[in-house]
Amino acid sequence: MKNALIAGAVIGLIVCGGILSLLWFGVSGVLGVRGIDLMYVLWPSSVLLVVTWHSTITGVTITALAVAMNCLMYMTLALVVRASVRFVVRLS
Repeated sequence: MKNALIAGAVIGLIVCGGILSLLWFGVSGVLGVRGIDLMYVLWPSSVLLVVTWHSTITGVTITALAVAMNCLMYMTLALVVRASVRFVVRLS
């Protein structure tokens, strides 16, 4: 279970780091696929980000909260996948 939690947290941080890097360089528009903005699919809590996400105390705090929420989401998803795989294995 610990490995699943760590894997979920790492994946969440990688997704956030990648999206924040694209935002920093102003090219986050490359995440669009057929009219769907993948930023909101991969990181739903990114809707919390404000324009000053990297330059004010409030913006940085909101960004940190959004990153933490994303990591928790991916950790929960990893636990659900782990439980589902264990359930299917037990049925076999």
